[in-house]
Amino acid sequence: MADPLHPTLMTKVRATLAGERDTLLLEALRTAGRAAYDELLTAEELRDELTAAGTPLWDAPTATGSQFLAAWNAFVLQTLGEAFLDADYTANPGTIGYVPRVTFDQTAAWLSAVEGWVSRARQARANPDYDISAELALPAGLPAWARVEPCPAEHLAALLAAIPPVREHIEVALHTLRHAGVPKQHQPAVNQLNQLAVRAATAADYAVSLRTERHHPGLHELIENNLKNALELWFHIGQLAAMPRLLVSYQELRPVPRPDIATMPGGSRFDPWCLTDRATVRRWQGDRKAKQAIAELWQYDPDPAATLALKAQIDVAVAAGDVVYYRTRGGSTCYYECPWSPLYEVRRPTRIAGHSLKVLQQFTLQAAADNVLRGGAFQRGIIIGPFQPTNEVEYCDPDGLH
Repeated sequence: MADPLHPTLMTKVRATLAGERDTLLLEALRTAGRAAYDELLTAEELRDELTAAGTPLWDAPTATGSQFLAAWNAFVLQTLGEAFLDADYTANPGTIGYVPRVTFDQTAAWLSAVEGWVSRARQARANPDYDISAELALPAGLPAWARVEPCPAEHLAALLAAIPPVREHIEVALHTLRHAGVPKQHQPAVNQLNQLAVRAATAADYAVSLRTERHHPGLHELIENNLKNALELWFHIGQLAAMPRLLVSYQELRPVPRPDIATMPGGSRFDPWCLTDRATVRRWQGDRKAKQAIAELWQYDPDPAATLALKAQIDVAVAAGDVVYYRTRGGSTCYYECPWSPLYEVRRPTRIAGHSLKVLQQFTLQAAADNVLRGGAFQRGIIIGPFQPTNEVEYCDPDGLH
């Protein structure tokens, strides 16, 4: 493989034409972040010593659990960052040393976070009174996934490459937790942790078994979502196994139901207004321009399953009480653009579409096709408030007919 730190002139030309970014910063972060592997090795040696001494992790000093947790997080983030760089280099040997902007942003988010966890692992080794849970809300989540449509094939390859090492270390951590002994009062929490581990492993196995020689956008999305779900669960599981007292107050990641084929465009139970605010849907159904805009939204949506999955994710948060429907001071309940989605307000910290949302933050679902025929991308995600009343209406016209 060519040296990414010393790209040739032709490599630079090809990368410039492709709009790719120089990975010099990422490579520097990669090199510095390899300290994460040393911290994980040190933590696992200490874990072996505790096991040999018959000391349950429940009875380990707080600093020890802090060290285990920080080392685990640093390891996962470093593994993901390196996997994404290497996958792009392998798939695109003509631009080694450069990556697409979305890959750069995603990799930078992971590798930039490694140093903070390495530092905390070392602080825990130096200070026997150190308690990471007094400083941070735990377990921490992975940095937000980069939003891009369609997701590059290299990203899928990177996720697949990251799965085996993460899974291997999770299995070791769980074995150690169980082998050292579990106090009777904590057995239900460990049972819950075992269940989470099964869910993660099943999602990963299912994703791997879905792979085919032919590329299919819907299948690609399903594989990607399962792999991300497994990695997010394992990231939490590793922290809980490192500091098991966190299990007492842990609220597990809620699985998002997969869209039913019959409720997707063309299905027998598909509702084109399913994204629209229920309080105002009759108004829009009686508006000729609104009906045309909704039809065009689904016509130009390259991945309706992803759009419906985003709506399902929000619905799960609403059902759990983490999110509630919001009404502005003027009485508005929906966003002013097609598909006129409900407004929401956060009641408990939650994560929607890769965004970590805080209490009282307002948001709405976005699904917009108006830029598609102008060469732009379909927009899917959430729009963050605050929101104010307006009489303006946007029909999201992709072809200029309105």
